[in-house]
Amino acid sequence: MSNRVQALDRALDILETLAVEGRGMGVTELGQRVGLHKSTVHRLLATFAEWGYVEKNPQDDRYKLGLKVIDLGSIFLNNIELKTEALPYLSELKEKSRQPVHLARMEDGQVVYIEKVDVISSIRMYSEIGRRVHAHSTALGKVMMAHMSVSEVEDIVSARGLAAVTADTITDKQMLMEELKITRDRGYALDDQENETGIRCMAAPIMDYRCKVIAAVSTSGTLDVFTYERLDGLKADVMDTARKISMRLGYKT
Repeated sequence: MSNRVQALDRALDILETLAVEGRGMGVTELGQRVGLHKSTVHRLLATFAEWGYVEKNPQDDRYKLGLKVIDLGSIFLNNIELKTEALPYLSELKEKSRQPVHLARMEDGQVVYIEKVDVISSIRMYSEIGRRVHAHSTALGKVMMAHMSVSEVEDIVSARGLAAVTADTITDKQMLMEELKITRDRGYALDDQENETGIRCMAAPIMDYRCKVIAAVSTSGTLDVFTYERLDGLKADVMDTARKISMRLGYKT
């Protein structure tokens, strides 16, 4: 038995048809091309337009693919390039820290793990590729927010809140802003049991050719492994790893 959803098939057919027809198409023409009644096509296009996947030209009522499609493609390609360029340096940092190393991006105000270089250990950490976590409670999130404007950070706080993930999570906006300033000034972020009890994490920002922070790299460990003294000794390695990856992406110091 087929598990295909007819409405989704129709919607994807419309997107692929618009992708081929660069000049744009009207509702009637598009309906004829994909074999659907124009009322059905109109409803699907209206939904796509709300999401930004199609755009309507008000002068001739033709529809074409929207910028959201380009954004999705760019995110996909950028993630592939970022992971490819970063992996050797992530592995290098893992050997130095002897602990798991993570690569993450910020999406919709949340941290998304896109790569993890693990070590053989009996300790199970919360992180895994594809998982989304709070930005304010993680070193990865804080180091990326530290390079955002105040209004961008406030938008994230407004939309996502400042949940108390652990007893040590920063839940006050003013305290978070102060933490982000410290993070920006010193070049790395710390998560001291703020996202997982018993786990410390250190992260540094990754920049692209525009000198824009697009991701972050981190390493995490248990309290007995990542003592404050050990973390102090690792900060240069974490920042150097981020710098090397940044330079592979075109960043110039």
